Formats: sequence, C-alpha cells, structure tokens
Amino acid sequence: MSETVRPPVRVVRLDGPARLPEALAVIHGAFGEYRDTLEPPSAALSETVASLGRRLAAGAVFLAENPVGGAVGAVCAETRHGTVYLDRLAVLPAARGRGVAAALVAAVEGFAAGAGAGSVSLGVRLALPGNIRMFERFGFAETGRKAHPGFTEPTSADMLKRVAD
Repeated sequence: MSETVRPPVRVVRLDGPARLPEALAVIHGAFGEYRDTLEPPSAALSETVASLGRRLAAGAVFLAENPVGGAVGAVCAETRHGTVYLDRLAVLPAARGRGVAAALVAAVEGFAAGAGAGSVSLGVRLALPGNIRMFERFGFAETGRKAHPGFTEPTSADMLKRVAD
C-alpha cells in the first residue's frame, strides 16, 4: 500500500492588517459548522476584521497557506500572565488531516518561546471531544474546566503545554 504524500503547509505571521480578511474568512469557514450546534454559540463567528486587528496588535495572527497559495488555516496568539494563549485555531474543512493544525500550533509555540513564555494555554469546548484529543496529541494536558456565563456545568476545558523558552 502506498503512502499519500502531502505537500507541506507554509505558515506566515501577519505583519500588518492587509491579510486579516483572509484570516477572518478562514475562521468563519472553519467555525461555520458549529453555527446553531454549540451552546453557547461560538464567539469565533462574531469575529470581524477589526477584532482580528486588535488580536494582531496584542500578539500575533498566523495564516497557513497551501503550497499553491491561499489561506487554509489561521490562529491567534496573545501573551497573558507569562503564558501564550492560543485562540481561534481554524482549519478549513477541505484542508483537515493534512498537518495544518499541527503547523499552526508549532508557530504559536515558537512565538511563545520567542516571547520568553514557558507555556501555551488554550480553552476547548467539552462538546468537541475530537478537538480535545487533537490537542492532547500535540502535548497539551487538561488543567481545569469552567462554565461559560449562564451555565452551571462546565462547558470548556483549559489546556496547557510547556514549551522551551
């Protein structure tokens, strides 16, 4: 049986607002499948170019591009209290299973190391066990659970990964 060879994805850190519309399109495209299915609704679908601009100013926004061009993934990162918070990891459905998420997480880990942060943290919905398993495969461990406002039971897991600084 022959193995499928997948071309590598290229990850770029945005250095200005010009490509924020592409990042927004990826985030909306990736999180669109959760519209009307997650409770509470995903705030990712409320992102705007302006809100991504604030994320860029506060930290970093990365885009993953396929080898022939075109954004297929995005992620945001922000330093908070000595750790880097990974947020809005988004991979378009057609690009999943090709290492895009791993490349984006690695970019955030590199950002964290460069910022002198010893860890990367994130929150993931309990309703998305496949996402939890993915982050566990990337070396993240659950550190706690919390409920979104208005909920009495936990709705998300906090996860953390130590990185070299």
